[in-house]
Amino acid sequence: MPKLSLLEHLRGRKNLLAFSYGSDSTALFYLLERENIAFDMALINYKMRISSDVEEKEARNLAKEFHKQIFTQTAPQFKGNFEKNARDFRYAFFEKICLEKDYENVIVAHQLNDQFEWFLMQLSKGAGVMELLGMNAFEKRANYTLIRPLLNVSKEQILTFLKENKIRYFDDESNEDESFKRNFIRKHFSDEFLRHFSKGVQKSFSFLRKDLKNWGEIEEFKGILICVKNASLIAKACKKLGVLMSEKQRKECLKSDCVISGKIGVVYRGNLAFIFPYESCEKLPKSFKEKCRKLRIPKLLRPFCFNHQVELETLSNFGLKK
Repeated sequence: MPKLSLLEHLRGRKNLLAFSYGSDSTALFYLLERENIAFDMALINYKMRISSDVEEKEARNLAKEFHKQIFTQTAPQFKGNFEKNARDFRYAFFEKICLEKDYENVIVAHQLNDQFEWFLMQLSKGAGVMELLGMNAFEKRANYTLIRPLLNVSKEQILTFLKENKIRYFDDESNEDESFKRNFIRKHFSDEFLRHFSKGVQKSFSFLRKDLKNWGEIEEFKGILICVKNASLIAKACKKLGVLMSEKQRKECLKSDCVISGKIGVVYRGNLAFIFPYESCEKLPKSFKEKCRKLRIPKLLRPFCFNHQVELETLSNFGLKK
């Protein structure tokens, strides 16, 4: 039977489950219920399949049966990279709900096979350790915490749980479309590999994360993320703040202080990088600017510090001061 992780971060908090009525999110729904974890639901209708409206209707019925609130949104027709656009739309929707309704955690049903697929996708195009381990069970975002309780559970375990408990779910036929790279990797490589070596893969991911934690951590101070000057760590920090950096942006950002995608500021002092939501301020008080100058607070960071009343002296202890 699948065992959930990070339950201590869910109990007694306001949680939102990303739900699709597919096998993974359906299993997670019932596993959370079994653990008496309180949660509501959020569903995106992409209108990509004949059954999309039926699935939304059934999800509403399920929410009603278990006395849960459900938030639904119909996605527009995306142009270009569907997977990226759909992901961006999905997480923007989650963030909007969290801000409006004060949800602390967003629970998603990513499992071991998803994690291994991501690993192989990044490996296939060339990636560093940070990119290879793109999924974490606990991920602090700007306005909520993203939690993946099934990350060490295989797809095979999930399907067995659903079958044994005679739980209904919907199959997504688009998962058979090999024009999507993820589906191609799943069908030809990852699923078959995990059928034989899932326990070893679980252990490997655990060891890799421990090694990575010892190599470089991201600290947080008043909404500012701080790490060593490393492209992979900076990319991870930007992701925490809601922006996925391109390969070109990763190279360019190391050259000097900059703003990524018009949203995230990145500044440096010594070997430290400071990553924060970029904000502007029409006119800073002269006394504040002088204090920033003396403490060597970079110009791009000053409006954020002023708007959020960041303690400049404390911030300087992170390396802004020689």
